[in-house]
Amino acid sequence: MLKKLFGRFMKGDVEDIPKEVILLSKIDKHMNFILRDNLGHINRSISEKIIDINHKKEDVMHALRNLHKAELLNTKIPEREIQIMDGNRDNYVKKVSSLASNIDIPKNYLEAYDYCVRFSQTLEQVGRDVQKNIFVLQHFFANEVRDSNKALHDLEESIIDIRVLLEKNGINYLKDIQKDIKEFIANVMKIKDLKGQIEKENEDTRIHQDKLDRLNERVKTITAGTEYRTLEGFRQEKGAAENELKEIISALGANFSALETALKKYYYLNPDKKLIKRYLDDLKSAIIDDKDLEVISVFKDVRESITQDKIDLKDRKKENCLEAIDKLNLEYLKDMQSQILRLEEQKARAQAKITHNSASLNLSEQQYWINATSDKMKYFGSNIEKLEKNINIISLDNARIILKIRTDLEKLMNKDIELKDDLTDNILLGEEIIEKADVE
Repeated sequence: MLKKLFGRFMKGDVEDIPKEVILLSKIDKHMNFILRDNLGHINRSISEKIIDINHKKEDVMHALRNLHKAELLNTKIPEREIQIMDGNRDNYVKKVSSLASNIDIPKNYLEAYDYCVRFSQTLEQVGRDVQKNIFVLQHFFANEVRDSNKALHDLEESIIDIRVLLEKNGINYLKDIQKDIKEFIANVMKIKDLKGQIEKENEDTRIHQDKLDRLNERVKTITAGTEYRTLEGFRQEKGAAENELKEIISALGANFSALETALKKYYYLNPDKKLIKRYLDDLKSAIIDDKDLEVISVFKDVRESITQDKIDLKDRKKENCLEAIDKLNLEYLKDMQSQILRLEEQKARAQAKITHNSASLNLSEQQYWINATSDKMKYFGSNIEKLEKNINIISLDNARIILKIRTDLEKLMNKDIELKDDLTDNILLGEEIIEKADVE
């Protein structure tokens, strides 16, 4: 029982220990502490390696001097071949000595690690550059070339030892954190830029909203005037003509509808009768254009075709068609045509009055600008939506980066931490981004 209680209290104590809070802007300071704590014990090893590297630099330079001074054992080699050899020897010595003499390991751990990685890459490139030189020189100074290559290889091994030593002590985590911080800051700078664009779009939206409000006020002023009341009278006049016209066309269409099947069949038998197709396609336009009402003669032919059974119709359909033809006589069609023309003219006069009315002209102009301004505002709104979507995507990426940095720090520090993002607000407010510190 006491053991369980003791265990419970111990567990409670562990849970109550607060996590260490690390601000993202102070991350370099913590990397400093980590490097000193985790890598301090390898200072001596690295110093010894650097001393060893300096000795091996001298070994490389000594081997190169021996190669440069070496005499040919075979004196019967043609002059041209000797010139080729000298050219390759000079290039080899120049390239390798430049590489070796410029070796300088930085004291900063992170910079030292980068240097070691870059050195291997540089050495590989130099190897490609002198490959042809080595091939030629091996035929003349095989021992000297072997000695210089071995000295260079030993030198590289010592530099690799420093890189491996740093990797074994967690330098990769710190490099990842360094890289992640740069990516995080770059992302926040993108967010800052996007927010600036959003503010610009919002400002443009406000400007256009003010413009839209002024336009609507002008519309109110126009619609409150006497010219607008006159305009409404013209519109009512036009509307009355249009309604009466619809009723007449509807009545006329009802009679033509009963004839439609017969007319289609007649037209099929008489494709040259184009007038029929015009009536079938657009009744109103056809009767207006058919000034002499030539369609009456067509109806006469249709009647004959029906009565002579040239057009196949059922009895009831046949009776309906003949009744419709009787209704669509010359007097009826003339009356319909006259009314349609009268109403079209009445509608056109009303439209002319509307078109030339000052209130109508002003309203048309205002409506044009209202539509253009509204379209602009929709465009700004669409842009803002896209920009905000991009911000959300980048913010999610930064959340992932923070989680990764925290995980790497916990591995290095061997304890749970809480990583707080103060960088985002600092950058967005234009404050100091991050504190830098040299790590040795």
